Amino acid sequence: MALGAFMELSLATSENDGISLACRLTPVIAGQRSVREIPPGFRLFIYLRGWQRFEIDGQRFDVSADAGPVALALSLVRPARLVQLAWSEDRMSKLMITAPSDWTATLDLDGAGHGDALATFLAGHGNHHLWRLDDDSVRIARLAAEPPAWVPREALPLYRRARALDLVCLTLSTLALRREENTLPRPAQSVLGERIRIFLLDHLNEPLTIDAVAQAVGASVSVVQRCFKELYGMTVFDFVRRRRLDAARDALDNRGVSIACAAFIAGYSAPSSFATAFKKAYGVPPKLRRRQAMPFREAAE
Repeated sequence: MALGAFMELSLATSENDGISLACRLTPVIAGQRSVREIPPGFRLFIYLRGWQRFEIDGQRFDVSADAGPVALALSLVRPARLVQLAWSEDRMSKLMITAPSDWTATLDLDGAGHGDALATFLAGHGNHHLWRLDDDSVRIARLAAEPPAWVPREALPLYRRARALDLVCLTLSTLALRREENTLPRPAQSVLGERIRIFLLDHLNEPLTIDAVAQAVGASVSVVQRCFKELYGMTVFDFVRRRRLDAARDALDNRGVSIACAAFIAGYSAPSSFATAFKKAYGVPPKLRRRQAMPFREAAE
């Protein structure tokens, strides 16, 4: 069975913008090399487990999740020749999100802070970017592949599509902030940046100071601040605030906690300040978010 013959776990396509999500979690049996033409458009491949080697218009890709989940974003402006070379034969966990070539016209690149970098990536044939996924992206990808039991069967396509759009948004942000090859950070900076990020995630529920972070990772305050901003495009505490807001959002969605409780989870003493920050981050007030998720929670009970 060739790679293109994966057992398809789910497929959700929108007639409005053509974005589709395919989740494939199945053993793959080795077979003959597969060659086919693929249409132009934007593609996002997420590998939670397994590896794959293939060529697109002669450009070779060797993608492996052996060291942790990874993602590959790819832009094609014309039809391309895909050649499958090899893949892991154990259980493959892979998501593929595709969007047609005219989808980029719907993006407000002029209004984005990093629109030039993103527009350049999307306009080039064969432009690609491979990166290791952060914990939030991995969590969303797993939810897209295997939604929670509380999601009603009839709502599964909508739920998976929402998670696919979450992943697309995170990817566009990554692409907009990515560096050109000649300005990639040195390996030591990458290691330090990852240590900082992991420390922050492990201590989100605790009071944090920049001095404590610097002491924990063995670097000066100025080095921590500069390194993190260069690698992730945000300050240390912008990152902390966003991750705490994500935790509050999940608590509203999955447990229906009160607004005061969600504010506490996000680190806000005043619910009104939390509501302002939440709406700025997600586009809706926390009360509305909690109300929108209520039918799904009731269906699971």
